[in-house]
Amino acid sequence: MLQRDYFIRLIEEFNAAISRFLTKKDDDLKRDKDLKDLYRQYVGEYDDLRNLSVDELLTYAKEQWNEEERIDKINMVAELLYAEASYKVQPLRQMLMEKSYKLFDYVEANGSTFSISRHQKMEAMRQELSNKLSQID
Repeated sequence: MLQRDYFIRLIEEFNAAISRFLTKKDDDLKRDKDLKDLYRQYVGEYDDLRNLSVDELLTYAKEQWNEEERIDKINMVAELLYAEASYKVQPLRQMLMEKSYKLFDYVEANGSTFSISRHQKMEAMRQELSNKLSQID
C-alpha cells in the first residue's frame, strides 16, 4: 500500500513536471536537456527508451517494470514523446507523434484509468497525422 501511494505521488509529480516543461519557452537545446532529465527521473534513460520501436518498448516495459507500474510508465513515455513532438519539426515530429499515439492507444486498451486529457491529445494527434497523410496524396 505504501509503495502504491508513493507511485501515485510520483505520477502526480510527473504530471506537474511535464506541464511545466510544456509551458516553458526555452531554446531547443535546453528543452532537449530538460526532456532527457525527465526521462531519467521518471522512466529510464532517454537514449534507450526514445529510440525503441513501440513493440520493443512494450517488451522492455514487460521485462524492466513491475506489473503494477507498467501501464503508468508506458503512459509517461507516451507523454514524453508527445512533449518532444510539440517542439520538433517534420519528419521527426510525425514519427514521435505516431509512436506517442500508439502508446496512448495501448494504455487506453490495457489500462483501467479513463483520461480526458489522453483522449484530447489522441484526437489532436489523429487530426494532425491525417492532415499530413492527406498532404502527401
